[in-house]
Amino acid sequence: MKKCIHCGADLPNKSNFCPYCRRKQIVENEKIARRRPWRKLMLIGAIVALALLSWGIAALIGSLRYHPISVNSQTAVAEYTDRSGSYLLSLRWETGEAAQELSRVLSAGQEGEATSLLYAYDAASGEDRRAAFLRRMDSVEVEAIPTGSGETMTLGTPGPDGGSVRGVSVQYTTACGTNEIRWTIRMKNGDTITLRHSLRTVQQRSLSYSYRDHDLTTLDKLQSFLEQIQSGNYADTVSTIYLPPVQYEGGLHLDTRAYIFIGSADGEQRTTFTDTVYVDVRTPQIAEFSGISFRGSGGVGLSAQESAILRDCSFEGWDIGVDSRDGSWVGAYNCDFIANGVGYRFNSGKTTLSSPTYSGDRFIGNGIGFQILKTPSRVVLSFPGCTFERNSTDIDNTIYQGVNTKGATFIKGD
Repeated sequence: MKKCIHCGADLPNKSNFCPYCRRKQIVENEKIARRRPWRKLMLIGAIVALALLSWGIAALIGSLRYHPISVNSQTAVAEYTDRSGSYLLSLRWETGEAAQELSRVLSAGQEGEATSLLYAYDAASGEDRRAAFLRRMDSVEVEAIPTGSGETMTLGTPGPDGGSVRGVSVQYTTACGTNEIRWTIRMKNGDTITLRHSLRTVQQRSLSYSYRDHDLTTLDKLQSFLEQIQSGNYADTVSTIYLPPVQYEGGLHLDTRAYIFIGSADGEQRTTFTDTVYVDVRTPQIAEFSGISFRGSGGVGLSAQESAILRDCSFEGWDIGVDSRDGSWVGAYNCDFIANGVGYRFNSGKTTLSSPTYSGDRFIGNGIGFQILKTPSRVVLSFPGCTFERNSTDIDNTIYQGVNTKGATFIKGD
């Protein structure tokens, strides 16, 4: 038996309640003592829960923070993915070539220029994604790095160029040897992408032949002679042919080797072609014509699918004097375009040469002096020292190509 702690009545040992005074057999101090462990546990639990919550929030924030990546491609192609999707990035040359190494053959002391271009496509569909990539791109840096003992090539400033993301001009000589052209692209999210391709220069062999030493008086003899020297020379040999002051009846088709043709004069007689000269050969050497007359009665004077250079030449009486077709860019300097339907037609969307300056040319009495139908680049075509006289249309520019006529002279007929 035990006593009630309140009234003293006898109670069973296990009784927690006194039926007499109706009070529980628990001392208040004991109640407090029994509650304290629970409160302490609850406080500890709250602290632990708060700590876990803080850790979870910190971990969530850490997982949401973006960590920049670096894509370092050893080639001209790389795939890059961000939140906007996957891009296939590609370096190409203005010729359209995607070769890892582009070769250019030059004669001693000659300078050349190429354009390195960066493109962005959708990695899955292949569609152009230049605009989307540009919105996410922060900056571009391009370096020319010699891979041997050669000199460093000279680079222009990267900028917009046709349908590419960015383009940069690369100027070189034979002293440059091989240079790696390295592009480093920095994105607004901190990512870095590196691509690279290379340009190799080779000094060209050079040989000269003159009509004073070889019979080149007819077109058949000229064609046979070209076949003869072609079979005995290296493909990269520059062959300069000095032509006699004769009129060649018929056309000339250059489809296996390019040459430098230099015309001559004897009184009023000048080296002249009376039918179409075709330039359809793809070699390191660019075909050149200097001091030659192209005189016709319709048709095309010079039809080029590969690039060519004209110096001190004249085109008269053709439907189209010079037709620069897809694959070519024909440079013309101090040339005359007289009484043609179209003096010079630019109709090429890709090319192996990109010289936008036409200097000292004269466009006289043509239906259209200079016609622009298609070009491979949005560079500005300039005409310093050129004369446009009595043409029905001086410059026909339906594609709104950039044109600079500062330094050109325009003379209207009566």
